[in-house]
Amino acid sequence: MSAMNKAIDHSRFAAPGSYERPVVMRRRLAASPERVFSAFTDSELLGTWLEVPAKVELAVGGAFELLFDLDQPEGRQGSEGCQILAFIPNEMLAFTWNSPPSLPEARGRLTFVVLQLARVADGTILTLSHAGHGEGELWDQNRRYFERAWGIVLDALEEWLAATK
Repeated sequence: MSAMNKAIDHSRFAAPGSYERPVVMRRRLAASPERVFSAFTDSELLGTWLEVPAKVELAVGGAFELLFDLDQPEGRQGSEGCQILAFIPNEMLAFTWNSPPSLPEARGRLTFVVLQLARVADGTILTLSHAGHGEGELWDQNRRYFERAWGIVLDALEEWLAATK
């Protein structure tokens, strides 16, 4: 198995395969599905619009890592160790995701994100679904955190797409 295709550790998931109460966001973007897919799967582009170091290895088991805070110790900088679960070019991307360091009890457990792209006349409808959260107050806090955080991410994508037409 190559470094790019690491086995996915299913034991780390908070709620494997659960789609209970996902965080769901939709955006209509003035860009083609091909451009939106590249914005998430090309390390350089992803790092540019999010303004953070990014590492994407477009293969099942490949890395999907964003480092949001380089001042933190390794393992607390961002999505280190997150991996691509599945993809259909220009249509869908699924990857594992971890919780923020501010929720250390949840940080070691994985959730998953699915991005779905639908072509429309004036661009793309992007649907982001973040699921696999556990149950209880900790996971309710996690959902609330990501309801805000994914909105910020999608705002940044929308601004970058508009600025780089």
